[in-house]
Parts: sequence; C-alpha cells; structure tokens
Amino acid sequence: MIPLRPQLRGLMFKLALFYMLLSFPVLILVESTILIFEFQQFMGGVESGRLARATERGANELAAYWHDGSSGDRNALATWVESWVLRLERPHEGLSVEDSYVLLELSADPLAAAVLAPDGRLLAQAPTDAAWQPQLPRVDEAGFALALAGKTAVTLAGEDSPFKIRRVLTPVHAADGHVLGLLFVELRLPLPWRKFLLELSFEWPIVFGYLIVFGLASSFFLSAWVTRRLNRIARAATAWSGGDFSGHIGDTSGDELGLVSGLLDRMALDLKSLMRSRAQLATLAERQRLARDLHDTVKQKAFALNLQLATARRVLADAPGAERLEQAQRLTQQIQQELAQILDEMRASDAELPFAERLRTRANEWSHSSGTTLGFDLHDVPPLPAAHEEALLRILDEALSNVLRHSGAQHVELQLRREADRVRLVIADNGRGRPDETAAGMGLRNMRERAQALPAGRFEFDALPGRGTRVSVSFLVDVESSSR
Repeated sequence: MIPLRPQLRGLMFKLALFYMLLSFPVLILVESTILIFEFQQFMGGVESGRLARATERGANELAAYWHDGSSGDRNALATWVESWVLRLERPHEGLSVEDSYVLLELSADPLAAAVLAPDGRLLAQAPTDAAWQPQLPRVDEAGFALALAGKTAVTLAGEDSPFKIRRVLTPVHAADGHVLGLLFVELRLPLPWRKFLLELSFEWPIVFGYLIVFGLASSFFLSAWVTRRLNRIARAATAWSGGDFSGHIGDTSGDELGLVSGLLDRMALDLKSLMRSRAQLATLAERQRLARDLHDTVKQKAFALNLQLATARRVLADAPGAERLEQAQRLTQQIQQELAQILDEMRASDAELPFAERLRTRANEWSHSSGTTLGFDLHDVPPLPAAHEEALLRILDEALSNVLRHSGAQHVELQLRREADRVRLVIADNGRGRPDETAAGMGLRNMRERAQALPAGRFEFDALPGRGTRVSVSFLVDVESSSR
C-alpha cells in the first residue's frame, strides 16, 4: 500500500492552495466593501455641511488667538493651524465620530488648512511637509469675495475624480466684527479603488502574511487530520483487495469521512460473508459433482463386479479354488459399503448451505407443492448461530403455511437482507389479508415468540384487507463475531 504522503499534486496541497486563492480575493472584497461603505458615509456627511460647520467652529476658535494679524503672530498661527488639522483628523474630535477612521485609511494627509489675509496673502499653512499642496483660493475666485462679505463658511469649487476634493473658506471676525482674515481647509481623499489597485499600503504585507499562515495551518490540519484518516482507509482497502477482511477502518467520527468509513467497514463485512458463502457453495458443488461421478462410475462398476463374482461362484460351486471367489465377493461388497458411506458424506446436508440458500431451498420446496410463485431478494448475511437459523426457518414455514391456509395469494415475495447491525427477514404476499390480528391463532403467536426470543428481536405483522399480508422479523447480529 502506498501511503498518502503530502505531494505537490496531492489533495492536501490542492485544498491548501484553494483556500489561499479563495481567501485572498475574499479579504480584498470584504475590506474594500467596508471601506467603500465608510467612504460613502463620510462623504455624505461632508456633503451635508459637516466640513463647513467644522471650519466655522475653527474660525471662532482662531479669532481668540489672532489679535491683529501682524507678522509677529505668524508662528502662533502656524502652530494653531497644525494643531487644528490634527484635531480634525481625530475620530472623536474631528469631522465625524463614526466615520473619520476612513481619513487615515485612505490617505496619510487627508486634510490641509491655511490662514489667509483679507488681501489673499498666505499667513500660515499646515501641514508643510505633505505630499500634495492645497489649491489655495485666489482673490479673483468667486467664493473669496463672498466669504469676505459674509459671516458663514463658503464652499468653493472641488473635484470628484481621480480625487475627492472639497474646499471651504470661512471668514475670521474680530470682536468688533471686522474681518481679521480667512480660514481655508481642503479635504483631499483618493477614491477607494485607487488605494487597492495603485497603492501598496501597509496592509498588503499583513494580507500576504495572513495567507502564508493560513496556508501552512491548512496544510498542517489536512496532513494531521484528513490525510491520516485517508491513510487508514487506504490501508484497509489494500488489505481487503488481498482478501484479508480482518482489519477495519474504525473511524467513529460523525462527519462525511466517518460516515464513508462506516459504510466501507460494513461493506467489508458483507464481502467477507459473501466470499465465505461463495466458497461454501463452490465446495459443496464440487463435492456433489464428485459424488455423482463416483456414483455413476465406480459404484456402478463395483456393483457389476459383485454380480459377476456371484455368477462365477454359482457356476464353479464345487470347482477347486471356488472359495477364492467368495473372498473376492466379500471384498467387493466391502468396497460397495465403504463407497456408499463416502458418497453419503460427500452429499451436502441442508445445514452446510449458507442460510440464504437454505431459505431459497425451503421456499422452493413449498412453492412446488403449493403452486404459488415466489420472488426472491436474498442477500448474504453473516454466519448465524444454528438456533437463530432454525428459528427463522420455523417462522418461514409458519408464514408460508398461513399463506396457503388463509391468504389465497398467488405470489409471495421473500426478502433477506442486512441493515447495519441487524438482519431482517420479510415474507409478503398479495393475498386478501386479514382484518384483525387479535383473531390470529397459535401460529402467529408462535412466530412472535420465536422472533422476540432472538437478540433484540422485533416482529411486525401487517395484514390489512385487500393489501395482502406482510410478516417482518429483525434481530441484532454480533458484528465482531461475524467478522472473525
């Protein structure tokens, strides 16, 4: 037997490779779906004015730090702008409590802000080391003049592809109401598909590491659990193919492999019983053939020789040496007797036949005498104790006798089969049936008692009018003893 070692084309590696190839797109699909959903929610909040409101709150906060907009305050403005951008990116203090995680998921620098003078000069900007620079509003841009003249945030022109860009400009008012400057913020996020197709984020090594760990774990699992169980099946099948049915798989788990193993174990027992029955039938057939040949040749010639010697003794009754003929005749008679004994021993008795053949023989004898046709569905069953076989034969005789006396059937079906750890015998006819089981006589009670005397024996009787009669007997068989 060649053991199922892990091979490049083996089941273990095929399944492990399948899991890895399947898990990779599933991981990407799940992550992209979640990210796209969060992205849509976040952008929905931005479109509803969340970025503008956050900018207005920032402008009110900035007014407390900004006194006159002189150049001496630029470092303080830059520090404040940088701090404000960082706070906007935080989930619990920024644009959205629930959805701001998408900012850092899609971009390392999703936001940029600037403080502008009323004449458009740049006073402070953050971040200063970003990979992209914000599109600062121009003085001649329509929204710039609108923001200077108003008190609320103004949404400037943005973009939708290949980046989502949203720009907001808000005036910063002093306590007396005049404009100190303007606070500008720009949101710049790549579309989710660009992240997966064009960017290699820090998650890709994690994904590949997961696939490697998953593949190794799958290989180990299949090698230590599935392949080991398949090896047990292969070893048992190899032994069975060589005619050795003593080994069993013995897998008692409740999964598919366990169920298949149980079926294969029962098949091995059935094959062992079948081979034993076929061997018995072949042996009996050969003995019958030899008995017939000896009877038709040697026995007949010995009988003819005895007649010839008897005739010679009568003719030579008083001749010298006649006593020798008498001795030869006695030897011939002894040969005939011993040959008859040998032929009797070689003729198979009914008890030597497999039980299914004994049932068939007994039923055929009844069919010849009754004229009722028979149908057979007889399977080989494990060897049964003589008492069990005798009880089943008695039940068969009584059931067939009832068919002849009460049923009026023209056809009888006889079934013998093994069902897991039980053997079932069924006798069913197409007769008139009988309306009431309680009206049955001693024969039915005897059948029931014989059936219930068998190991875990069960007796079923069905005889509804017009549907014929069905007698079923089942009992438990000793699987271990029958397998030996």
